[in-house]
Amino acid sequence: MPGALLVVEKSGSALSPVPLALVVLAALAGYLVAVRVVIRDRFGPRPRRARLLVWAVAAGLFLGSVAVLFAFRPPPPPLTRMSGARDVAVVGFAGHDGRPDRRVLTDVAADFTHAMAGRIPTAGAVRDYTGEVSLPLTQLEEAHRDTLEHETSRFADESDAEIVVSGLVATDPAGQTTLRPAVYVRADQVPDAPELASWFLGAPILMARGWESAQGRAQLRTELTRQIGALAQFMDALDTWRNGRPARAVQILNGLLDPTRRSDTDSLVPLDLLRLFHGHAAEAQAVGEPADGRQKLLQQARTDYLTIGVGSAAGRRAALSLQYNAYLRARNGAQGCEPGTVNGSELADVSRALRALTQDRRLGELGRLRATVNLAQVEQCRITAHLAKDNGAVQRAVATALKAPDITGSSDIRALAAAIAAVNANDRGDVTSAIRYIRLAIANGQDLQQRAVWHGLLATWSLARCDLRTGRTATRDALAQLAAAERAGRTSPQLHHQLEQAFTTQLSDAERRCGADGRETR
Repeated sequence: MPGALLVVEKSGSALSPVPLALVVLAALAGYLVAVRVVIRDRFGPRPRRARLLVWAVAAGLFLGSVAVLFAFRPPPPPLTRMSGARDVAVVGFAGHDGRPDRRVLTDVAADFTHAMAGRIPTAGAVRDYTGEVSLPLTQLEEAHRDTLEHETSRFADESDAEIVVSGLVATDPAGQTTLRPAVYVRADQVPDAPELASWFLGAPILMARGWESAQGRAQLRTELTRQIGALAQFMDALDTWRNGRPARAVQILNGLLDPTRRSDTDSLVPLDLLRLFHGHAAEAQAVGEPADGRQKLLQQARTDYLTIGVGSAAGRRAALSLQYNAYLRARNGAQGCEPGTVNGSELADVSRALRALTQDRRLGELGRLRATVNLAQVEQCRITAHLAKDNGAVQRAVATALKAPDITGSSDIRALAAAIAAVNANDRGDVTSAIRYIRLAIANGQDLQQRAVWHGLLATWSLARCDLRTGRTATRDALAQLAAAERAGRTSPQLHHQLEQAFTTQLSDAERRCGADGRETR
């Protein structure tokens, strides 16, 4: 047992459960032989009960030693933690039916890691974890991947990798090698593209010769590097779009959509998904453009959505995006929905289409939630424009959205729902509920421009009640959000200056009307 304990002390932290169990069984075998010899030589003439007692004591000693072994087993060494914003972890490649040799796959992983280093965005790094972690990669071929998903999630959390790269390698009897890229993307990195979350397999990459061909290895490495690089660039475009730089996101997506840079094996990022988010980025870019440029960008986004086939995996999401695009075009660039500024018939058509999409199971839970909030948005616009009466449709849609389960990507949608509820409550004269809802929107939303508007609404409604303390704080917060939006390129200095003047005038008017201190109103 001292020998077994020494083995575990020196190497136990690096042993997986199976080798460790073999060490314990080997120790048990030697221990049983030793105990049997001792009992035969020293307790042979003794009564049977005495021999049984010796066996019991020996068993207790062994079990106690094993318990001590596991209790004091040193923890495994921590994984190297990466600190970039777009880090890639390579966890090796799995051979099919034991082919090819494991050492070859290890070399391929190291080679790919070196080649990949120059292809990812500057905020990321690439690291080979093949010798540090062992994932059940053969489950990639199975329908149920629960163990693989769980262990990969734990690995990604510990290493802080945003993308985990692996692959399945097979060699046929003729010697031709096939690699199916396998990629794991953390869900929090693609909240708007759940198709890319968790593990998914790409199209096979063929290598005419075996691993002994240096040229064949180079071609495989180049193709795999290009595909993973395109995935990292796509994720960077999503991040850029979400953080308020839609023009830059459009540039990145234009490069990925360039037919001279694509090939038929770009399966890690489907073409329709690129078109979908190209449209989203163009719409976001349209917000700050003059009338002509705005309509051109909205039409460009509409073309992107129409190009996506109905039977595509992104087809239903494109249908939803088409309705939101129609809503933006029906407003004709108006900041609000005042009477005479919107196209009433188009808004009515959008409302009917969105009502049907809220019940479309093919959209998924997040898609239906977005359709519900967009429906509330359109109905509130129609009410404000005096094109429809407030029949409770907005309140019902918002209530449904706010009660929906909390899922990845739903925070901003809930924030928008709360903001719509706030405007609706204020229009109905319920300022208390309006303030409560706009605080909820601020607590959940992240977009700088939206938060500036919502802080502005909180200031306006609070000052109307002579709550100067809240009004002053909300005014400062609105200006701080605008300043951050200007630094990020989300808004122009002219708009910032105009709104700053408007907020200052609003606050001065309230102070004259309510007195220097006003009153606190809950």
